[in-house]
Amino acid sequence: MEAKNLVIDEMSVATFKIVVEKIHRLTGITINDHKKTMIQSRLKKRMRVLDIASYEDYIKHVDKSVSETQFFINSVTTNETVFFRTPRVWEYFQKDFLPSWFEKNPKNTLKIWSAAASSGEEGYSLAMSCMDFKNLNSQFEFKITGTDISTFVLEEAGIGVYDSRSVEFLMKSRKDLFEKYFTKTEDENYAVSDVVKNKVSFSLHNLFGVKKEIYDIIFLRNVLIYFSAEDQEKVLLNISKSMHKDSILVIGESESLNRLQTPFEFKQACIYKIKGSQ
Repeated sequence: MEAKNLVIDEMSVATFKIVVEKIHRLTGITINDHKKTMIQSRLKKRMRVLDIASYEDYIKHVDKSVSETQFFINSVTTNETVFFRTPRVWEYFQKDFLPSWFEKNPKNTLKIWSAAASSGEEGYSLAMSCMDFKNLNSQFEFKITGTDISTFVLEEAGIGVYDSRSVEFLMKSRKDLFEKYFTKTEDENYAVSDVVKNKVSFSLHNLFGVKKEIYDIIFLRNVLIYFSAEDQEKVLLNISKSMHKDSILVIGESESLNRLQTPFEFKQACIYKIKGSQ
């Protein structure tokens, strides 16, 4: 469908409040008043496709349609990431966590969860790191799961094709990995090799639900900042239920668990462990 040139009026204060409440109920994300223009702009694109001229009518449509509810979630969620974001996190993962975990678990499969996977850059960064480690330790096995609340970005992640902006940092910082695991496409984008893609599975998951699998390390980066303190605690409690006593939690560089009531304690910058674990 092509977007139509509808004239869509300004969203009223009352309707914006309804939209904000709906976003929070469906995703847990807290939207501030200053983001009204952004929300309007994102919803307009979808409304033009549907030929709906008022925000009020669009919200009624969302309420009546399960499939449109997912389109609504896709529209209002923010997904921005790059390969190997925050170098110190990857230095910890590659030089500290992997050797230590493998020494203790030489016959086990490492289970990793990228819990806000967005368009897949983090999951594939994890896969490339693990594959490099496996080249030096042939017995090492790993499984990576990426989840997100947006079906749109999960589809992108599954395709595994990125523009030059997405891979720019990788090209500069880890040229060896870029040349080893990416090929240029006919339309000047870059495709992740199948050997990497096959190591990562992507699926839909809302962080306000418990994932019924136990992981050795969970990457929950740059998503807590969109939640209120109360909702952060709910998400972190759910995350802890997918961890064993020695599991590690990795959060974003602009996030902190200080002042929150959680099952976690500080290990080093961005890195947390279950309270009482060694």
